[in-house]
Amino acid sequence: MKIRIKIQGALALAALLAAVFFPKVLFARRLSLFLEVFLGVIGIAIVFFGFLFRVSARGYKEEKTFNGHALVKSGPYKITRNPMYFGTFMIGIGTITALFQPWVFFVFVFAFLLIYATQTGIEERVLSERFGQDYRDYCKITPKYFPSMRNILKIRSYLSLKPFWIKKELPSIMATGAGAIILFIAKFYLTN
Repeated sequence: MKIRIKIQGALALAALLAAVFFPKVLFARRLSLFLEVFLGVIGIAIVFFGFLFRVSARGYKEEKTFNGHALVKSGPYKITRNPMYFGTFMIGIGTITALFQPWVFFVFVFAFLLIYATQTGIEERVLSERFGQDYRDYCKITPKYFPSMRNILKIRSYLSLKPFWIKKELPSIMATGAGAIILFIAKFYLTN
C-alpha cells in the first residue's frame, strides 16, 4: 500500500475523531438556516464536481496511457497536469464549505500540500525521465495543480464520463457520500 494512502487514511480517521470529540471547534457556527443550507448546497456541488473531475481524469488516463507507455496531454490532462489531485482538492474544499469552520480550510490546504507536493515531485521526475523533452514542454504550458479560469469556463470540452469509469469509482463515491451524510447529521446533533 502506498504511504500516501496510509497518510490519507490516518488523517481521515483523525478528522473523524476530532469531529466527534471537538464538534463545536470544528463545525461551522450556527448561521441563519438559509445560509447553512446555501453553504451546504454549494459544498455538495463542489464535492460532486471534484468527483466528476477525478472520475473523468482516471478513466481518460486509463484509456489513453497504454499501461503508462504514452504521455497523456489531452482531455483533463490538457488543463492541469494533476487532474485527479485537483478533483481531490475540490472534494475537500466542498466538504469544508458544507460543514466546517473557515479556519479548517488552512489545515486542509497544509495537509493536502504535505501529501501531494511530495508525490507530484516524485511523479514528475519519473515522467521527465520516461518522456524527456516532450514532458518538459508539456509542463511549460500546463499548470501543475489548478486549471486556469479560462479553462474552467470551458470545462465541458475537456471532461468526459463513461459509465464504466463511474462504476469503478462508485465505492469511493459511496464511502465519501456516506461519510458526508454522517458528518452532516453529526454537525447538528453534536453542536446543540
